[in-house]
Amino acid sequence: MQGNTSGYPVNTPTSAGFALVGISGIGKSSSLMRILQMYPQVILHRKYKGQDMPAPYQIVWLKMDCPHDGSIRGLCLNFLLAVDSLVGTRYYKKNVTKTPDELLPLMAQAAAVHCLGVLVIDEIQNLQEAKDDRAAQMLNFFVQLVNTIGLPVILVGTYKALPALNGEFRNARRNSGQGDATWHHFKKDDEWTWLLQGLWKYQWTDKKAELNQEFIDVMFDESQGISDIAIKLFMLTQWRALDKEIEKITPELIRSVARDRLILIRPALEALRSGKKNQIQKFADIYDSVSIDDYLDRIEAEQRQAERLEVIRTELGYDVTEQTVNELSAWLIEAGIEQGVALQSANEVTKAHLHELDEVDLHKLALKLALQKQNTAASKSPSQRGKNKLKSIPSEPNDLRVITAQGKKRKMPAYDSLKAAGYIKNPLEFLG
Repeated sequence: MQGNTSGYPVNTPTSAGFALVGISGIGKSSSLMRILQMYPQVILHRKYKGQDMPAPYQIVWLKMDCPHDGSIRGLCLNFLLAVDSLVGTRYYKKNVTKTPDELLPLMAQAAAVHCLGVLVIDEIQNLQEAKDDRAAQMLNFFVQLVNTIGLPVILVGTYKALPALNGEFRNARRNSGQGDATWHHFKKDDEWTWLLQGLWKYQWTDKKAELNQEFIDVMFDESQGISDIAIKLFMLTQWRALDKEIEKITPELIRSVARDRLILIRPALEALRSGKKNQIQKFADIYDSVSIDDYLDRIEAEQRQAERLEVIRTELGYDVTEQTVNELSAWLIEAGIEQGVALQSANEVTKAHLHELDEVDLHKLALKLALQKQNTAASKSPSQRGKNKLKSIPSEPNDLRVITAQGKKRKMPAYDSLKAAGYIKNPLEFLG
């Protein structure tokens, strides 16, 4: 047996740490969490050989993220706070004002006292943001944890972490025989097909599309074998199908969604297609920018707008499209636009943006388009420039003044008009 600073005997350290590196979105963190969750995180040992245990809580595993600025102090405080939340200690409160040099041994002591089984540090690429030699100091500290108190340390990060790991951690560890793992994106092989077969079971459309080679090729080409992107692309494609009332997904629909929704990560995907590691490393951290939240919000807003326009159309006899075109063209003519150009611009803008009335300014878009058309035909004379002073004319169907005016034509009070359009609720709806 070998003693340590806590006074409790521990076995001679024989543990091994290693690094897991790969592109973002490939499943490193989620896979590790699934493995860790197979074990209880805390075990309570009340007695040992009939005697009470002075430190009864054993922490089996602890996973935490490296601070975004690579700060040693931030890492130590996060560790102490995590330990406090698991076993009810007060390490954080007692030591929150201490310096990094004082916090490092406290972190090691807490790990030893609670017999921490394994420490997983995710997002280790954040060490690249550390100032001075802090990255090297933190990596050497991890080595010390492995070699002195026998605590296995697993570092997880993207390719961006490779310079720090290659320079310090890998070369400093005595247990390099454990080996490090590099996770690449999927290849287009049986494993990729198996992933898609599992994914293909989750189809929400009325008709189910059979997984064939064309789908396999398209999904790989548009996601480059990154599981996170493939899953989100599959979800977004189905949302597009449901939104547009398409019966089932097709390869063409997948490519269309990829063009529209994967714009931010297209350079990264191109780098993966090139197969050049120096190009891939530039984009190792941007895959998380794929989000379906804004897409779903847009769909919901369009649905609300369509329902509101339908209420106005049916209850007030208000032809939204025709009325909007007429009012827009009249507004443009009064602003100094020629009649033919005004009518054409109003038609085009209304057709393109009728279901976005809450989000776009039709007057601004129509005027911009009309001016482009008019300037293309001929340059405006100085006498015409003075006619472009815009007036505030209510013309949007959702404008309360427009709704009440339309109701007035039908001899409806303003209150009834607004209630029919859905702007006034029945008070009884709010009573629970």
